[in-house]
Amino acid sequence: MQAVRELLRTTMADGPLTPEEYAIYSAVFEAESPTPTVMARELSMPLTTVMERVRLLEGRGHARRVAHPADRRSYRLVLTAAGLAAHRQASQQFEIAYRAFLDAHTADERRTQQRLAQLRSAAERATERAKRRTAQAATAC
Repeated sequence: MQAVRELLRTTMADGPLTPEEYAIYSAVFEAESPTPTVMARELSMPLTTVMERVRLLEGRGHARRVAHPADRRSYRLVLTAAGLAAHRQASQQFEIAYRAFLDAHTADERRTQQRLAQLRSAAERATERAKRRTAQAATAC
């Protein structure tokens, strides 16, 4: 994983976002208007860390809060025009790194990557099942 991190850092070095920031902006972009809790779950980050990143985005003028329609205590986050422009530019750099990474793989390595993705998905599903069973066990006591 360190090699992938270095690939992204090198490719995105001259861009508007670091690879870590790009992940945060992408979570907001992909979910369209996520709550911080949804972002924390999607990014596998503590909510406090997500809140720090949200303040960074807002401080740059790259994101703004929108009232949550069903929960007055919460809010949704959306990228501003400046945030979308930064994400778009960083996305182009990310794609360069991604294509270079894929080109470096042989067919066997690609199959291995697909299998690893399947294993991650299975682990995520198992985690959710374990959480539900733990919650059920706690309520049964």
